[in-house]
Amino acid sequence: MRYVALLRGVNVGGKSLVKMADLKVAIEAAGFTDVSTYINSGNVLFSSNETDKLKLASNITKVIDKTFNLDVKTVVFSANDMKNIIDNMPKNWGSDSGWKYNTLFLIPPYDITKILEEIGELKPDIEVLQKGEGALYQAVEFKKFGRTRTGKLAGMQCYQQMTVRNYNTTMKLSELLQHT
Repeated sequence: MRYVALLRGVNVGGKSLVKMADLKVAIEAAGFTDVSTYINSGNVLFSSNETDKLKLASNITKVIDKTFNLDVKTVVFSANDMKNIIDNMPKNWGSDSGWKYNTLFLIPPYDITKILEEIGELKPDIEVLQKGEGALYQAVEFKKFGRTRTGKLAGMQCYQQMTVRNYNTTMKLSELLQHT
């Protein structure tokens, strides 16, 4: 079965630096097959006969810790999961160039109700946050990003339970999973 592992905080802001070629080798050495990476932000596509995504994520986290001495949270989605995430995006998602669109992939275990409560009340004229299966869809007006509630996510505790991919990366990962 095809999967994507999304690593949280890899190669962001000069921290938790991992060369994707080295990551690929480490994941292959751990027994995963058809391994590839996409861009330099911790996206690993792979195949495995294992169907327990929590177990897969735990194994990849252990490989990264052992190989790179990094404690990196990991979430794994199947090709079908990613297709469902794309299929359930809000209508016209990604269509307005004046807005920034992200997928906030949630890292288990999480409590979606608590996450949404912590984020709090949005400013609906300049931001949108919609719940999906294993993800939240975030859109913010570029020019007013600093005034949005979701623009302040990095300072919230719930931010530790998510890894963010922009619209284009989310779409590309889903495409790569469907065609490999």
